[in-house]
Amino acid sequence: MFIQPTTLIEALEAKRQFGSAAAFLAGGTDLVVLINHGRMPARVFIDLSHIEGLSQIQCFAADQCADDPLTRDFDAAKVFVCGPTTTFAQLARLPVRALAEAARSVGGPQIRNRGTIAGNLATASPAGDGSTALLALDGRVEVQNLYGSRVIALREFFLDYRKTALAPDEMIVRVAFPATWLTGWRKLGKRGAMNISTVCCAVGISDSRRVHIAFGSVGPYPLRAEQTANYLTEALRGDPAAFGDPAVQKHAVELAQAEVRPIDDFRASADYRRAMSGTLLQKVMRQLAEELTPTTSAIV
Repeated sequence: MFIQPTTLIEALEAKRQFGSAAAFLAGGTDLVVLINHGRMPARVFIDLSHIEGLSQIQCFAADQCADDPLTRDFDAAKVFVCGPTTTFAQLARLPVRALAEAARSVGGPQIRNRGTIAGNLATASPAGDGSTALLALDGRVEVQNLYGSRVIALREFFLDYRKTALAPDEMIVRVAFPATWLTGWRKLGKRGAMNISTVCCAVGISDSRRVHIAFGSVGPYPLRAEQTANYLTEALRGDPAAFGDPAVQKHAVELAQAEVRPIDDFRASADYRRAMSGTLLQKVMRQLAEELTPTTSAIV
């Protein structure tokens, strides 16, 4: 069955009616792949393309965020909020390096023009580039059903392999992430861009110099490296030049390699992925070290 609602309420009503038997359809870049491999992901498809306003991107100053549970208390001077059908092509134009570079590394132009950020998040693929970048940005999602909405931090959103905290009748309606953090991104794949990540790494540094680190393709879902991030937060707050210190880099690499949980598969071995997690993190640290000086302010 194929349903084409024209309002969000109509879409949520259809999801309430059919529950886990229904799937929202926007770009279709994940659903079509499953269908082409002989796997029918749902028996009811709810097409979102006729609902206006779902691909909008807005930027809010901190003083505009206090009354919105999705945006309040971000450690940032500005916050971006985007709708669920925002495409990777749109995200690639934002002045948030990790997310923009992650978006540009997703498929070719056709995929980037169709693939959506909510689809990337809801699929919960271990290799989700957008999901990994947003984890390092400490992003949040607002999910909604017919009875109300709630905000979920992305660090609590991914539960297991292709499993999220979304209830069967809920839909991601907004995604929020900081606009002013210093960020870095590295991806390793057999063909560079236009391919699934063998390993990817994103780092976000908040306006108060708190470090957040995320990896993709090294666990059952995109992972945050909390111990590594805590170590680098203390190091950075003690010394603005810490990211350029070889000893700090070495210890961060060791911590990260202990935190990731890769497996062997046809793309790479677990040992290779573990080693490359440390290598990518070190490359990002070296990149960010050039911008982290006592007078450096976060990129806007």
